[in-house]
Amino acid sequence: MEHERYNARRSMSPTEVPCALCGARDTTRLYTKYKHGIERCRRCGLVYANPRAPEADILARYNSEYFWNEYLPAVAAEGGRVDLDYQDQRYAAMLAFIERHTPGARRMLEIGTGAGFFLKSAERASWEVAGLELSPDGSAFARERLGLDVRTERAEAMSFPAGSFDVAVMFDVIEHLFEPRAVLEATRGALAPGGVLVVSTPNFDALSRWVLGADWAVLSPLEHTYYFTERTLGRLLQSTGFSAPVFERRFGGWAVPETMNHNYTHAPEHWRARWYENVLDRFGETILPIVQASGRSDTILCVARTEGSP
Repeated sequence: MEHERYNARRSMSPTEVPCALCGARDTTRLYTKYKHGIERCRRCGLVYANPRAPEADILARYNSEYFWNEYLPAVAAEGGRVDLDYQDQRYAAMLAFIERHTPGARRMLEIGTGAGFFLKSAERASWEVAGLELSPDGSAFARERLGLDVRTERAEAMSFPAGSFDVAVMFDVIEHLFEPRAVLEATRGALAPGGVLVVSTPNFDALSRWVLGADWAVLSPLEHTYYFTERTLGRLLQSTGFSAPVFERRFGGWAVPETMNHNYTHAPEHWRARWYENVLDRFGETILPIVQASGRSDTILCVARTEGSP
């Protein structure tokens, strides 16, 4: 039955969408994957999936089977097993990074919590936390297994009062959004004056994209609707009321595998992936600081602030 509903949704046609950064409808095709396009705006350079698959098609990917059989094993929680000490260790570097940029802050909002493990680690580190998660399975897990205030609602229509939080975080979320501008504006409203937003997202300028080419797994238009560089993400943040972001290129939680992941490819047996693996095995530690300093890591991490006194 679920398969039939999914096929029915797939009968809808893709839709041309304007650029989320400048509003133009003037693009050039960069990639075609799974019969869907990834294009660059000719005016501002933002890269995004266009024409975009129907929203129902994209959301159908994140069903219960995905949550229990793919997502939870990927975050070391197969079968719903909860090891909070492990999760604390996993997120220690990120929490230290946030606390370094937000001294005295205590109220945290996470947009796109998944099962809620980061938020739970933040709570165990004495933060007052709440979150949003569109997946019913993810939000229910966070509430029922972890005891968190995680609401199943769209971020652009969040129910939290204005100024409720000192910090908001989005980890590998903004690239999945249908309306990133609306979400950022709503997030800004949920932050107190001088509040801080921390964002991570795949880096379209990554060395991995150049090496792995179209097989790079980030290039997935039925999963990732936007592909940011430091430049385009910075411009989007500023246009939605945030300060010019500070980009962290040498985050302590990134070693060679997080900076240049040769395994994150749709064609692991292709010569590109094998060559990349060999190079990283031999020279990864040597080129690591160069790749990071040049802004070519697999992930962008940045901090931006709302207007007002911290």
